[in-house]
This record gives sequence, C-alpha cells and structure tokens, in this order.
Amino acid sequence: MITKHLAVVSILALLACSCSKKEENKNESSSLHYEMKTFRLESAGGCKSDTASCASYEVNYPVFQGLSTVANDSLTYKISEAVDTGNPELDSMSFRLAGKDFISSFEKTKKEMPDQAMGWYYKSTLTVNVVTDTLISIEAGNEFFTGGAHGGYGTYFINLQPSSGKTILLSDILKPGYEEVLRKEGEIAFRKALQLEDTTSLVNEGFEFPYNKFSLNDNYGFTKEGVLFVFNAYEIAPYAMGAQEVLIPYEKIKNWLR
Repeated sequence: MITKHLAVVSILALLACSCSKKEENKNESSSLHYEMKTFRLESAGGCKSDTASCASYEVNYPVFQGLSTVANDSLTYKISEAVDTGNPELDSMSFRLAGKDFISSFEKTKKEMPDQAMGWYYKSTLTVNVVTDTLISIEAGNEFFTGGAHGGYGTYFINLQPSSGKTILLSDILKPGYEEVLRKEGEIAFRKALQLEDTTSLVNEGFEFPYNKFSLNDNYGFTKEGVLFVFNAYEIAPYAMGAQEVLIPYEKIKNWLR
C-alpha cells in the first residue's frame, strides 16, 4: 500500500523542482540515475534518404540503475506497453520483438502491394519527467506512418514506485473525494489553454465529452509543474484538431494532498 509518507514526499519533491536537472539524468535527491539508449531497426537496404521506400522502427528509452529487480521488470513491461504499435497480438511482446514485427509487416506489404509501401516509420521517445526515490514518471511520445492519408501519434504515461514497481495513481496521493475538484480545475485549465470563455459550449467548439460535460481521462503523468493529462487525437475531437493537453498545477490541488 502506498503510504501517506510516500505520497507527500513524492509531491513535495515535485514542488521542489526535483526534475529540473533531468538533462543530467540524475537527481541529487534520489539514489536513482539513468541513461538514454536507442533501439533502431531498418528494413533491408536501410533508409538512406527521406524518399527511400523503407521502414524504420526506433525507440529512445531510459535504462535505470538503482531500481529493485521487481521494479525494473515492471518498468520494462510498461515501456513495451507504452510503445505499442497498435497490433493487439503484440501486447505481451517486448518493443524489440514489436520492432521486428513492424519491419516484417513492411517487407510483406512491399512485396505484395508495392504501391502501399511508400515508406513506413515508427518512433517513440520516452522522456523522464520526474525521478525521485518514491516516484518515476515517464512520458512516451509516439509517432508513426504506415501509409494512408496521414500518420498517427500519441502520448502515454508511466508512473511507478521505484521500490515495488507498482503503478502510482492519483488516488494514492489525493484525499478521497478529489475527483470533482480535479475535474473543475482541469476544465479551467483546458478552457484557458484554448482561450475559451466559461460559458462557451465545448460541443460547438468541436469537442465531444460524455454527456457533453468536461471530464478528465486516465492518461496522466507527473511533471515539475503539475499533473499533465493528454487527450490523444480522435479521443475528444477530430484528428485535424490534434491532441489536447491539460496541465493542473500542484498549487491548485495542494489542499487535497494526503
């Protein structure tokens, strides 16, 4: 069970800008540190130019030192989930195997339907937003193209406890009953980012929420400034409107910390 001490330490570390030097891949308040590594595969012949009919699969990911074995195993699994290429058959595969499948699918398409193999790519970059002894929060930004009118992209999060590898949820750090307060603060931030008045209809602006009422999703991560929610393309609006981000500053929810 996540303790009150863990929750408070996690948030206080965030408010103290614990990740302000993440480019150094180490935090003075944490015994953990990491290095970024890249896994990349290309189809036969390689991708020598932007116009080449080839496929590339690339994942830039952190490798931590100082994690417990169980936490490291959990993180490895969560990373593979976060960089999922959308193939349900690959749910239990590592991203390395998923990459081989991606290249293989391209080679097969190129052979059977050469007009459809104009050049595929998949790229994911996992950014460590927070690293303390009680919380690791990672943001995975994915983009891909496998033919068609346009490619795709998405942002997903990994939030885990370094000692146990368990996922850290909002309910672990906020008092019971926080949901409506968080929703209201989320709507304020959402409207402010889009420069929408309080009375402006979200439906008329092209957004589709359940029951036509703003609501938050479960796709969130922790940053230095606050809790970041991301609505990916198609989730609440057409592709042309892009993804929507909602950043709720910690200052706005400080009274709800456990």
